[in-house]
Amino acid sequence: MGTTSGSLSHDPYWWDAAPLESPAVIALPKDCDVAIIGAGYTGLSAALTLARAGRSVVVLEALAPGEGASSRSGGMIGHGHRLSYTKLIERFGPQKAMDLIREGMSSLEFVTTLIATEGIDAGLQMSGRVRGAWTEADYATMARDAGALQRDLGMAIDVLSKADVRREIAADCYQGGLLFRAHGGVHPALFHQGLLQRARAAGVLVAGHTPVTAVRREANKFIVETARGAIDATAVVVTTNGYTGRSTPVFARRLVAIPSFMIATEPLGQDRVRSLIPNGRMIVETREKHLYYRPSPDGTRIVLGGRAALHPIPLDEAAGRLLKELRAIFPTLGDTGVSHVWTGNVAMTRSDLPGIGQREGLWFALGCNGSGVALMPYLGHKVALKLLGREEGRTAFDDIPFTAVPFYTGNAWFRPLMTWVFRARDMLHGN
Repeated sequence: MGTTSGSLSHDPYWWDAAPLESPAVIALPKDCDVAIIGAGYTGLSAALTLARAGRSVVVLEALAPGEGASSRSGGMIGHGHRLSYTKLIERFGPQKAMDLIREGMSSLEFVTTLIATEGIDAGLQMSGRVRGAWTEADYATMARDAGALQRDLGMAIDVLSKADVRREIAADCYQGGLLFRAHGGVHPALFHQGLLQRARAAGVLVAGHTPVTAVRREANKFIVETARGAIDATAVVVTTNGYTGRSTPVFARRLVAIPSFMIATEPLGQDRVRSLIPNGRMIVETREKHLYYRPSPDGTRIVLGGRAALHPIPLDEAAGRLLKELRAIFPTLGDTGVSHVWTGNVAMTRSDLPGIGQREGLWFALGCNGSGVALMPYLGHKVALKLLGREEGRTAFDDIPFTAVPFYTGNAWFRPLMTWVFRARDMLHGN
């Protein structure tokens, strides 16, 4: 079976189990304690914390709640950031690097605890994650990094030989790898759906299809203009991440939205998927293509994402490119087709780390850099604690510079050039 547009869904596979809400007219209040812009993981987590602290909260979303990256990702959860421990040490020194890694570990614990205590049916699977080394040099670097993480932070990591990886992934393309035993995955749309339900049960008003057009300060309050009228708010929290737009230009200048493309195979059956990924691990790799893949939560498909391009391209073209990559990893899937292809925006920052705090009076938690499923709900909770004036809102990210991209206002005109650069790097390394 192929990837023709006649049979190929352009909606995320995850929406089959957790469809988006239909547009509904929700009356907006004249005022609230806190207006949150963005109804993804970050915004809903912040809203839940604030509402349970007694604040009146309105969450405003331009699309359906969760229609952005929260229901479009690979659903992998781990401790990490974009930067390795070694890179963090080089940039910030050993103590700060340890603090940043510990913050990531705390985010993983926060999300797994949240899912358990709230009783969210998120398809949580703590199956571990394998990072495959594409080259011998990658493997040597990863092994050194793993040794440092084991020594300094006691992290549960196994260094895998090529033969070890072959027992985890029925593929011969990796020169070795790492197994992060504490990592896992969720069904991202079901996780979001559960957060949305808990926030509303706590008294949060979540208004989908209500884009914010402008935010301005007036005396001791903010006026939040929307397509459906204005709301007065004592405080505003911005959690728009890869969908940040002109209504908050101070943040649009600091975030570059990069598309990540994903495919889901047609049903393969549990036995066939298990023959390819025997232990049900989440898989990532070291190439610039940044491929990541996993079994679907029901174990019947493979879901794969990556950099089909760093700028928007037709989804059918992206499906063809990603299916080619999947078949190269698993040649036995040469007869397999794709049922779904979709894309979503990842928010990149100059520091490769998230930003959190307050700027021009607006609270924010932004910049997942591709590692947001665990990190962003945690940072939403943390920014809410900051707004409430609580000491436990402090994070290791607080003093990381959240700087603007030079000569950039939010229009990422340079993304096609970035696509060419990353492809050239992979070609240089024979990828």
